[in-house]
Amino acid sequence: MIRVLIIVVLAVAVFGSGAYWTYELFLRPGQDLKAERVAEGAFPALPDPSLPEFEKCLTLRKQLRTVEARDSLARFLEQYPASTKLDEAMRQLGELNVALFLSPVAGPGKESYVVKPGDVIMRVASKQKTSPELIMRVNRLPGSMLRVGQKLTIVHGDFSLVIDRPRARVVLLKDGRFFKRYEVRSGAGGVSAAAKKGGAQAGAKVSAKVTDKMAWSAGGQRVTFADKDYLEALHWVQVGGTTLYADEEPKEGRVVPRGAHGLALAARDMEELAALLRKGDPVTILP
Repeated sequence: MIRVLIIVVLAVAVFGSGAYWTYELFLRPGQDLKAERVAEGAFPALPDPSLPEFEKCLTLRKQLRTVEARDSLARFLEQYPASTKLDEAMRQLGELNVALFLSPVAGPGKESYVVKPGDVIMRVASKQKTSPELIMRVNRLPGSMLRVGQKLTIVHGDFSLVIDRPRARVVLLKDGRFFKRYEVRSGAGGVSAAAKKGGAQAGAKVSAKVTDKMAWSAGGQRVTFADKDYLEALHWVQVGGTTLYADEEPKEGRVVPRGAHGLALAARDMEELAALLRKGDPVTILP
């Protein structure tokens, strides 16, 4: 009788211990995981901590405190690179950067120049180390003719370009900092054979420069800023083996050229880029 009792006690101890460890090792983890999932569903995700700061930026812009809004947005991009409002902040900052830079109103980085006898826009641009397109754009000139005694606002910009093919974006930098982002509408944007001969490899970042800027009249003829059709022209910027060209809906009487190995951007964006960039400005093409 005592022997039977001992056997029963041992059996309970063995099987009881096995059940306990079966629960701890196999059943309990599953139950804990279910509990965690329930807990996660019970509490909403934390709000984006950058939203109050973004609203402050927008308030400054609505109050027409343009310079303060620009500076506030620049800080926002640096402090909150993972913000859900990052794209909108870039768009807003790009608009303000361009508006302030292309304004004829005096400001940091801007100089005044009085047109002298014999001055032509090319000579003034060369002397002031800027571009004739930029002089025309900033001073709202209807053409390339200058008047003696005319006061011009001269702006300078150390610009560089990043062509981000995977994300279909073109990013303009000024003094190495974000200036504006442009969206690519279409185009292969591949590296040309000439660029490959220059050392570019498949999947590698390519360093290039702005090699040319072109403008095309409604009839498809190449024009310069001295031509009367220039203000209505479509613009191209050639960088290494890639062409950034203006994309526009076909209109009656309008010839819209297409660039080989090119990326199409909105016509307004290309007009802006053509004014801001100069030949020789550095370009990085991301694979």
